[in-house]
Amino acid sequence: MANVVGTWQAKKSDNVWQVLDGKGRLIATLADIPDAEVKAKQIAVNPYVLEALKSMVELLGDEDIPDNGELSGAAICDMARAAVKMAS
Repeated sequence: MANVVGTWQAKKSDNVWQVLDGKGRLIATLADIPDAEVKAKQIAVNPYVLEALKSMVELLGDEDIPDNGELSGAAICDMARAAVKMAS
């Protein structure tokens, strides 16, 4: 997988959660909302998750993973491809 340069971070400062990019620039501020810590961490992990999905989609090409009896491999692959497209 590609090296995710400048991964974002979630940090708490004065009871406010901030998401900072790899250079320390402010991406988002979360205050006075339920689950601010969880939401800040979810925002911060997005660049890494996107790179993982891009790598998975590239590896799969036009193929789909097989179903496992409970989950549709094709549907999962379609979701991954759509997420990469939405973020690009």
